[in-house]
Amino acid sequence: MIHQLTHFFDKLIHILQTPWGWVLGLGFALGNYFAAHSFIIFLVVAVTLIDAAWGIAVSIHCGRFTRSELGRLTIAKLAVYGCVIFVFVGLDKFIDSTLATSLVAAAIVLVEFWSSCASMLILFPNFLFLRLLKKALIGEIASKLKIPEEEVMKVLEEKENE
Repeated sequence: MIHQLTHFFDKLIHILQTPWGWVLGLGFALGNYFAAHSFIIFLVVAVTLIDAAWGIAVSIHCGRFTRSELGRLTIAKLAVYGCVIFVFVGLDKFIDSTLATSLVAAAIVLVEFWSSCASMLILFPNFLFLRLLKKALIGEIASKLKIPEEEVMKVLEEKENE
């Protein structure tokens, strides 16, 4: 038993003498830290990337360039969301639960979905589900297109009547 432990620590020290050994060690430690929350993390990343894809579609539809600003914003969102989830996973580990992380992730997913719905409404103003949300999404659309809310309402009404 002692020989096996000695052999294990010898191999561990040998691995940690290389930069790649440290990178893999940190990767395994992070993977272990987030293991119980893998679905939540996947969902947050997926919904954030879906929002970016809808944003690109709106840029193309409006004849604007898909700027690198969108990529930077998406990376910034993922970094912020990652930090928030990191903190709440730690809190969940402290209280032996997954509730806090689930609630925060649900809020993040809903915010990103709301943003995606605004982009979808710009592209598809006649879809019933999106039309039901139209009045609530006007402000979000105006912010995305950088135009007054009245103009957004006017354009959506015109498209709806076509």
